[in-house]
Amino acid sequence: MASVMKVLSLACILLLSGLVVFGETGGTMAAPEPCPIVCIQGGFITCDNYPYQKLDGCVCECAPKDGINCVLHLLSSGDTFNCPATA
Repeated sequence: MASVMKVLSLACILLLSGLVVFGETGGTMAAPEPCPIVCIQGGFITCDNYPYQKLDGCVCECAPKDGINCVLHLLSSGDTFNCPATA
């Protein structure tokens, strides 16, 4: 009986370890990293390859490195700026 409990405990540990590993690798590709720059004025960034998403940021430096045709939108003035492509 004790050996059955050890096998079940080991199986649970392996299962939980696998879930943690897959959870960490799967979630990182869904969205770009948040911008480390704190913005006083409001704004957001849109990019062609992130459809229907308003990404955080008030400067073009916050645009994702893999962003295509990113545009900075400033809420206070309503101005928009095309962000240069990053390579």
